[in-house]
Amino acid sequence: MLYDLETFPNCFLAGFLPVDGDEVRIFEISDRKRENNALWHYVAGLSRMIGFNNMSFDWPVMDFFMRNSDSDASKLYAVAMTLIGGDDRNANVIWRPEIPQIDLFRMHHFDNPARSTSLKKLEFNMRSELVQSLPFENGMHLSWAEMDVLREYNAHDLRQTKKFWGLSAPMIELREAINPKWINQSDTGLGRKFFEQRLEELGIALKKGGTFRPEGVYLDEVIFPYLQFKTPALQEARRVMERVHVLDQVQEDGKTKRFVTREGEPFKSHSFEFAGLTVTMGIGGLHASMESVVLTDCDIEDIDATSFYPTVSIVNRIYPEHLGEEFCDLYGGLKTERLKFAKGTSPNEILKRALNSVFGSGGSDYTCFYDLKYFLGTTINGQFLLLSLTELLITVPGLRVVQINTDGITVIIPDGQRPQVKYLCDLWAKATRIDLEFNTYSRMWLRDVNNYIAEYKETGKRKRKGCYESVRGWHQNQSMPIVARAAEACMCDGVDVEDYISANDACGWDFMLRLDLSRESHLLLGDGQKMYGVTRYYVSEEGHTATKIMPNTTTRIHGKGHADVVKEPVTWTCQVCGKVFPTKTAWTQHVKDVLHNKKEATVKQKPAAWKCSACGKVFPTKGAWSEHADAEHASKIVLAQEYHGEAIDYDMRFYANEARKLVIEND
Repeated sequence: MLYDLETFPNCFLAGFLPVDGDEVRIFEISDRKRENNALWHYVAGLSRMIGFNNMSFDWPVMDFFMRNSDSDASKLYAVAMTLIGGDDRNANVIWRPEIPQIDLFRMHHFDNPARSTSLKKLEFNMRSELVQSLPFENGMHLSWAEMDVLREYNAHDLRQTKKFWGLSAPMIELREAINPKWINQSDTGLGRKFFEQRLEELGIALKKGGTFRPEGVYLDEVIFPYLQFKTPALQEARRVMERVHVLDQVQEDGKTKRFVTREGEPFKSHSFEFAGLTVTMGIGGLHASMESVVLTDCDIEDIDATSFYPTVSIVNRIYPEHLGEEFCDLYGGLKTERLKFAKGTSPNEILKRALNSVFGSGGSDYTCFYDLKYFLGTTINGQFLLLSLTELLITVPGLRVVQINTDGITVIIPDGQRPQVKYLCDLWAKATRIDLEFNTYSRMWLRDVNNYIAEYKETGKRKRKGCYESVRGWHQNQSMPIVARAAEACMCDGVDVEDYISANDACGWDFMLRLDLSRESHLLLGDGQKMYGVTRYYVSEEGHTATKIMPNTTTRIHGKGHADVVKEPVTWTCQVCGKVFPTKTAWTQHVKDVLHNKKEATVKQKPAAWKCSACGKVFPTKGAWSEHADAEHASKIVLAQEYHGEAIDYDMRFYANEARKLVIEND
């Protein structure tokens, strides 16, 4: 049974919707209704309850009600307010609820602050016909008419939760197949639970918090002695990283804060030039890439290390101290076991999650795998191992490195050198006992290491990363995917962005944008209308300008529109002959060269100016142009909180301009 609660000082609603039905049932406790008894008996008869963030909010409130069923709306509101806010996302969770709970919020790992996603944001991403934010401010005393509106809102939220439940079916089925007790675990948590179970089967005791190292870890304690380099830049990188110190320190609030220093100073990363790229190393990752380039008519090979971080740990016998060396045996056994199952099957998926979740958990004191020495020994050595592979490959004459990332490198192989590259890769794999996987690309379009498109030579399919991904995760903002697709069509297929957009505009879903407003902010439209919460809209010449109003500042939405600015430089004009010069020095030399009368020769300076591309007006400073463009040329928007998929009157200039920003020109 799906459920959702609404709490106000004089109105409490508990709505329910069967997963296999469409009839919404809402119980009300308010000034006008006292359905306490009916609600208690209804909930007492349920065998399982499904919600969104219900483990942290809805169930604790409902649990209080089930123990205090005579509570009025004000009492339930007071309980609800104690659950809102605070930094500890687990502070109010009832881990053994009387009625089993399924929490879609936790299952999708939205309880991670970096992935936090509200049901309203999901309504946008699910392309729901109505995106509806809470119609009243928290703490309001509602009139009876407003209570009726709240009931409609409660029913809407239930239907949206049911929609997301259906879209989450594969995740639910996987958890049901493995262990129903783990139903609320995220993918990472699911893999971690599976690994923990295997450890317990071996008789290894688990403890939350793992091995805490109060003195911290110097990286020279964990870097493998065999990782030695011939390239001076890599030798220096090793010397730099060896003196990095990582310390997890417990603060007064009981939480752990990580300090990364080198020679007593804060340390973030080390950057250096190597293999024709700028390489950046930190304690968590490595990256380097060509930027703003198009690669065609060359042999591009992508080389990835298989199950890289798990394998680094397994073959080098790195393990959390409190779990012992048996950890590596189990880790290696799971990796071998996974190979027995086809990709996409439940056993393969859970083993994949188990392998990938554990090394990351080594850096979190919330888990039983925590040990900074194990975590850093895996990640730092992984980076140096990739650099050692790169150093080996650049001995091939003419080979160019395209990018280096967390678990692999991409290179351009010169004609006739593929056998040598394969030989060196095999040599490295044998020495390190780390398997490599290979993919050949026919073309690549690289903005940077995180944003690119790669086209597979064999199939013609494309791999998209970052801003070129038009299909994104539920926790990401899925605004205007038409832009990424138009940019790709232009770069990869030679289709003009306007032509692509025009050919794919029958439905407006791909043009919609999402604006997330905090509780302290609102959107003010040119016609005086105000919007709060999650706002869906599209850009149109028929709309209104919009300004985001925040406590201390205001921002024009899509300010400047399609306008750009062109700087007209300072010039010096000779008043004798009229010739124009870029500097006064050049004019002075001109006077000498042509033998102007020095006493009569004068020069007139024309100061720099900023010209608006949209209207041609000229301004003395860029700031003045910016204010003008925001006021006169800002794009206009049309609200689309309710939208049913019909064609829209969009502003082609805006969407085409956004697409062109992503296009990398082929020089």
